[in-house]
Amino acid sequence: MTATRARLIRFLGVTRATVGVAALVRPRLVYRCLGVNAGADGDTVARLFAIREVAVAAAALQPDPTGRRLGLAVGVIVDSVDAVSVAMGSRKGVSATGAVLVGGAAALYTVAGAYALIS
Repeated sequence: MTATRARLIRFLGVTRATVGVAALVRPRLVYRCLGVNAGADGDTVARLFAIREVAVAAAALQPDPTGRRLGLAVGVIVDSVDAVSVAMGSRKGVSATGAVLVGGAAALYTVAGAYALIS
């Protein structure tokens, strides 16, 4: 593995874990970033997102190459779905800022994760 690829994987894993832990601790932050109301079950939904982020990060950061590839692949899949979901949600209430912030990050992570997988 090249040093650049290792740094990219570490960056993806650490930032994903940071976002996940932040959303676990402050679940309403997810909704604030999207510019939508949380609703009655907002904390639960945000924490579902959060623990997924932490689990994918842990898989991507593990030393076993097979497990790391699986973590990266799952990250690409969930980030792709996140980007599409935010784009669809921008027609139904997600703020423009939220669409750029969250959807853009998901799209960027999709590309970066795919690059890490193929490089």
